[in-house]
Amino acid sequence: MEDGEQVNAMQGNAAQRRLSITTTLSLPLTRYASSLMEAAGGGDSGYFYSKAVIVLDLIWNMSFVVVSVLVLLSAIPERPSTPLRAWISGYAFQCVLHVAFVFLEFRSKDQVDRDGVTGVSSSQSHTSILKRLESLNTIMSSIWWMIGFYWIVIDGQVLPQESPRLYWLTVIFLAFDVFFIVFCTGMACIIFFAVFCCMPIVAIACAITTRQAASEDDIRRLPKYKYHKTSLMRTPDNYEEENCRMSVELGNKSVDSEFTLQPDDSECCICLSRYSEGAELYILPCNHHFHSGCIGKWLQINATCPLCKFNIRRGDTLV
Repeated sequence: MEDGEQVNAMQGNAAQRRLSITTTLSLPLTRYASSLMEAAGGGDSGYFYSKAVIVLDLIWNMSFVVVSVLVLLSAIPERPSTPLRAWISGYAFQCVLHVAFVFLEFRSKDQVDRDGVTGVSSSQSHTSILKRLESLNTIMSSIWWMIGFYWIVIDGQVLPQESPRLYWLTVIFLAFDVFFIVFCTGMACIIFFAVFCCMPIVAIACAITTRQAASEDDIRRLPKYKYHKTSLMRTPDNYEEENCRMSVELGNKSVDSEFTLQPDDSECCICLSRYSEGAELYILPCNHHFHSGCIGKWLQINATCPLCKFNIRRGDTLV
């Protein structure tokens, strides 16, 4: 029984995820598109839309309705040569329809939350009908916008004198729409430029940066020695040198060789520690020597010698 309830709950959650409230993209763009993001998590944070965006959308559209009503009431004496009063009324009516569709979708989502699995099918059908009606409202808004623009253009010189309030309100509504069109187009161009132009440059720069590091194979190919201090000897200039016997490991072979180091040269310049008995060293092609662990980490970041900048991958010196 518990397994059946868990399966039903999972089915209900999956169906709820498919129900997302989306405000409509329309022309005019004052009834803008708001793709509402699904929130992560559960419980109260499991809303699959943004309440803030919905509230902003409703306030934005209702403000157009209120302004339209106030201007229409104040412009009763005006007699425009084109039916601007009808256009403004139609514009406000479309805003009201949009608000109604958003509110009904909001109610549909809450109904799914209350009913669970049993209400998913009916809610999906209800939401589908609302989206079709909203799409129809979008088409009508686009046509209505073009009609208003035409009426403003044909009598643009007479309307400011005979119906200034209706004329300027219509111009403001159309200007808002044009602004949103330009804004959305500009954002699309910026995103396109960022994705298709900047990203390849960043990818190339990252590739170049990555290629500056040495690979594990490059590091393993370096001759590896073990440090053994044997004795002190004096040079003809009466200068003490350490005679060190180094066992070099090349692959699976071990070869004995002698190395002569000055007393102040038997230390790693990366960690600034003197070589201890049995320490493993790497000798770079430029004959500089370091602890194997120190130079290994260094070469994984930069494939050049810390002292002379010799590049072990390209075989040249940077400076």
